[in-house]
Amino acid sequence: MTTRGNRLFLPGMMRAALCGCLLAPFTARAATWQDDRGLLYAHLEHLHWVASGHGPKVLYDFVDPNARSSHTLVLELTPLVARDHLTVRTLLVGYLTKTSAGKAAAILQAADPPAALARTEAAFTRTQGGAIAPALILPAARQILQADFRALSVLEGNPWMRMAPLLVYRGRRGRVHVFQGALTPARLTRIIRAAGP
Repeated sequence: MTTRGNRLFLPGMMRAALCGCLLAPFTARAATWQDDRGLLYAHLEHLHWVASGHGPKVLYDFVDPNARSSHTLVLELTPLVARDHLTVRTLLVGYLTKTSAGKAAAILQAADPPAALARTEAAFTRTQGGAIAPALILPAARQILQADFRALSVLEGNPWMRMAPLLVYRGRRGRVHVFQGALTPARLTRIIRAAGP
């Protein structure tokens, strides 16, 4: 290390090391889908979901076949799919009770998953939950359920504390919104109006 006038000169290796130390704290970590809502939405698009409707407005929801909050959301959305030109993409999870995963797998492994989901929710009871018999979970369905649960965990932090429906949608200007809470008719109407493709 030498000095010339008021300037400090360092050998090449020392200069590189010092620059590295100074710049390291300011190096941006690459964003991941876990901490960026835009990437999260893209991640949801590539997960395995069960779709209802073919409209331009897209909503994502998470359904445990035995969860009352999930059932409430399905009941509220079902009549709106055709009326409001919606596509509801349901991501199945199974964690709430000992039969949840088997029921979710039964829907995924059915010949017609959208129809199986509709039947399951249509005959839902407070005591038995979703009206479908649990199935043996095949490896492909298990991977889907695990991936969906990871996404739900990122959104909610602790899904076991889940007490309200959850919706993910992208607004007309591209901003991604995550809503969880009591879905009054007025609130649901505002969400549907704001939703884009």
